Amino acid sequence: MTILLKKLTHTNPSHAAQPDTYSISQATHERNIALEQLFVEFEIKPTAVIIIDDMKFMLKTVERVNEFANRMLSEDSPLSLIVKMRKEDIDAYGYNVKADFVYDYYRNKKAAFEKLFQEPAHDWKMDRYETDDPERIYDTYFAQGKYSHMTEVALFA
Repeated sequence: MTILLKKLTHTNPSHAAQPDTYSISQATHERNIALEQLFVEFEIKPTAVIIIDDMKFMLKTVERVNEFANRMLSEDSPLSLIVKMRKEDIDAYGYNVKADFVYDYYRNKKAAFEKLFQEPAHDWKMDRYETDDPERIYDTYFAQGKYSHMTEVALFA
């Protein structure tokens, strides 16, 4: 599997009516290198820690990094694409049955939160919950909306 990161460049600025072309950066098989290339290619600054953290969570495989790079060409910003991909992952991989969340919660609380919200479950986020009842958390999650974030649900659970 190769990573081909594309960045929009004008090859001939005097012919503005012609379509834009893309320059391809060097291919890699290593996820961490590919992520670093994404940060450079799409001008994501090191101070954008929330976007970087979300990207590291969402783009766990080389294939996902490649998908992100290809889809980024039709997006306004990396954040808007991360939001879209998070919603798609909630639809595809999130919990549809409360019992599954409850079971996973008792086995591995952090993994259950990450699967439910499709975002990193940092300790400080999990500590915001005043309840340790997974059924209440799940019910509050759906009451707040399918695409709500951990910190939003923590306010009401």
